[in-house]
Amino acid sequence: MFVYELAAERRGYYHFEKKNPPPPVLGHFHGAGEFLFVEQGQQTVVIGGEKRILKAGDACFSDAFCVHSYLPSDDNISWVLLGERALFSDLFDDFQGKKPPKFFPFNDFALLKFLLDLSKRTYKNDENRVTAFEGIVKILLSRIAEDVPFVGTEQNKQDFLISDILRYAEERYSEDLSLKNLALVFSYSHEHLSRLLHKYLSENWCTYVDRLRAKKVNELMKENPALPVLKTAFDCGFESANTFYRAYKREYGRSPKRG
Repeated sequence: MFVYELAAERRGYYHFEKKNPPPPVLGHFHGAGEFLFVEQGQQTVVIGGEKRILKAGDACFSDAFCVHSYLPSDDNISWVLLGERALFSDLFDDFQGKKPPKFFPFNDFALLKFLLDLSKRTYKNDENRVTAFEGIVKILLSRIAEDVPFVGTEQNKQDFLISDILRYAEERYSEDLSLKNLALVFSYSHEHLSRLLHKYLSENWCTYVDRLRAKKVNELMKENPALPVLKTAFDCGFESANTFYRAYKREYGRSPKRG
């Protein structure tokens, strides 16, 4: 999956790691709650259409199904932790249903290292592993709550609209994804969708769609290396060879093998 990460829907799913440097992560969403902690350098972060430049000692939280993106500097060191929605929902009940704000300060990296080492232990079964991770997240939330007031938040209609559009694009990547057509499908003006998508994705819609289609082509070629490259590109919605090769090289830093 691309804009919608299905793996994050698995029961007991979690991911926790230190990245040095992390790769750029462009606009996407999933059902997991996600934390990002910046230890060194900076990250340009967009969460739910709100853009911030995070520096060392800054952190952010992206709630389930909230579109977000990360663009790190070359010297960036960050920690990322995400886990399934049900796990976070249960733990937030301990805070009267309130959650961390989107952006907040955090510099207890010794605690993150301790928790990361704990998460990497070998457990006898998945139930023990998940139980341990629940404890890790509870410790982390309690530490954050020491310094940061939790807030009552609800996604607005724009959040749901953007996630619906991204899901629509992923499911119909080979079809007409022009803003003109999206305006008809979602009953909004072309101009409104253009402004809103750029705000949430930090790139223009045509570039986003080209990246989506380039990734689909790459996935299909990995599954079946015998597929002709250009035919696959056209089947995925590209209308010209030049547009495809340009988009593919921008995404992967190389040209695809021609077939």
